Amino acid sequence: MNKIEKNSVDDNFAYYVLERDSGHSYPLIMCDPDSEHTEEYLYDYENEKILKPEVMEFTFSEPYFARPVIGDYFSQPESVISDKLKKILSSLNIFGIQLIPAMITSNKGDIFKDYFYIHIYNMINAMDKLNSKFDEGDDCYFIDKFKLDENILKNIPLEERLIFKLGEDHTIMLYHRSIVEALMTVKPTGLKFIKVEDWHI
Repeated sequence: MNKIEKNSVDDNFAYYVLERDSGHSYPLIMCDPDSEHTEEYLYDYENEKILKPEVMEFTFSEPYFARPVIGDYFSQPESVISDKLKKILSSLNIFGIQLIPAMITSNKGDIFKDYFYIHIYNMINAMDKLNSKFDEGDDCYFIDKFKLDENILKNIPLEERLIFKLGEDHTIMLYHRSIVEALMTVKPTGLKFIKVEDWHI
């Protein structure tokens, strides 16, 4: 996505889903199973700031590419970003996120530093269930397509929902248009932003 197209959606409620760009050989990653810091495996499930985070250690996961393209974004499916994207997010002082240093080791032993895990502990139950397509499990939702409930969001100050995880499905990470526009100024690689209205499984 090279630019953010304006549409009829009120900018106050204009959100995008962050995903890996699967159109190129950008590798997937997973937590390093040999990491000494077993506590880090729990970071994905924490809904508060980590007080003394360890460096997150990741490795490439299958499928392995013969010529992997190293971009500014890795998907775990949680988000790991390059230093240049971290600098933008840090400068914006965004509510409910924490940027934790990360190190990535390829399947060939190459080490990539200057990356950061985005720990999003801002969770908002904001799905418009009447206008979304999903199956409900015992304690989770399996979402095919969704719409955000503006009646819920309008009661939350914008500065407290610039980035958040959808409470109904924590794998869906939502970025307000203003944050997406800031990130796109540095032409990041390895990621894509999809308008909520266009997102589906």
